[in-house]
Amino acid sequence: MMIIKLWYRNFLSLAAILLITTVLAGERKVIQPVRPDEPPSQSSAPRLGGILSPGILAGDTLYCAGQGSRNPKSGEHPEGFEAQVKQSLENLGAVLKAAGLDFSDVTNSNVYLTDIKNFQAMNKVYKTYFPSNPPARTTIAVPALPGGSQVEITFIATRQKERHYIFPEGVKPSTSDLYSGGVKVGDTLYVSGQGSRNYKTKEFPQGDFEVHVKQTLENLGAILKAAGMDFSDVVKSNVYLTDMSLFQRMNETYKTYFKSNPPARTTVGVTALPGEPPIEIAFIAAKTDPAAKKIILPEGTKPNPILSPAVRLGDRLLLSGKAGFAEGGIEAQVKEVMDGLGDVLKAGGMDFSNVAEGKVYLTDIQDYAKMNEVYRSYFKVEPPARTCIEVQKLVGTARVEITLVAAK
Repeated sequence: MMIIKLWYRNFLSLAAILLITTVLAGERKVIQPVRPDEPPSQSSAPRLGGILSPGILAGDTLYCAGQGSRNPKSGEHPEGFEAQVKQSLENLGAVLKAAGLDFSDVTNSNVYLTDIKNFQAMNKVYKTYFPSNPPARTTIAVPALPGGSQVEITFIATRQKERHYIFPEGVKPSTSDLYSGGVKVGDTLYVSGQGSRNYKTKEFPQGDFEVHVKQTLENLGAILKAAGMDFSDVVKSNVYLTDMSLFQRMNETYKTYFKSNPPARTTVGVTALPGEPPIEIAFIAAKTDPAAKKIILPEGTKPNPILSPAVRLGDRLLLSGKAGFAEGGIEAQVKEVMDGLGDVLKAGGMDFSNVAEGKVYLTDIQDYAKMNEVYRSYFKVEPPARTCIEVQKLVGTARVEITLVAAK
């Protein structure tokens, strides 16, 4: 596949040169910012040896790779946690700028911390980048991040300017808000991660784990309703558990909210969640023509009441996380996962050249380099934007789980 590299100089700001690599397959564009006074090896957002692209612009949607706190000039992490949060956001800002966007265009954010005790310190810095109308956001604590970062942040942004900030009935937006309940752009709604604290009373429910799952889903339902949607409109779900032994119990309550055609889903174990709930769930939903939405089942796959392998939404394909169980080490599991994801992509009318975003979950960050060797071999063109984190646990004996978003 031919790759055409176009160099643009921004004569208005004289602040950056934008290197946008356009892959001739639909509207997939690789975003790589470069400063005019630096060679490409010292870009204003870190490059990681070809294993990921800092950003992928698919149509009007920009998927940003997770950015840690390493300064791209010095190669070092700044001293102090708040300085590290600022550096992560500056790294993301460089990617946004290269795509012709800024922080006001961000619709969804994921924040990963290695210590939940840093949550408030993160918020203090994060809020300064979103003085009003903040994006939807999910924050989790994990055991480790690549490169020794204590924080990693990833964004989804859009060139579409018309958007609606969604809050459940009875909740009024405030300038002190750190995130919006949901952000609706066109037909798509990004819903912030919701825990089990009742959004009206601010109290946790009394009872066993199942009531926490129910309250979490009720909180999400209130945001869907405020956006004119319901659970049948959900196309992707991310579930975070502080105890993966509760996985099956979560499923029993979760599936009652999806009467048919459940969304794609990824579930991982985390070390902690803000406010200490046992569960947090985030959604992507879409109110669209039923003809534009299709559940994808690879050949030989039967419908599952818990999740769908993927949901095709117009020109986008959102895949469920696929975990690896193969014997033979991490390489064998990554290959198993990628082959399985390839089958889903094919069933959805796409392939790895269409992938815009990947998220990789490892149970041991020491497997990072070995994972990369196998993962990168599946992308013959520029790789997608990607985030990789260590998680507390995955389903069963899995050491890796990967989820993808593709677009034509």
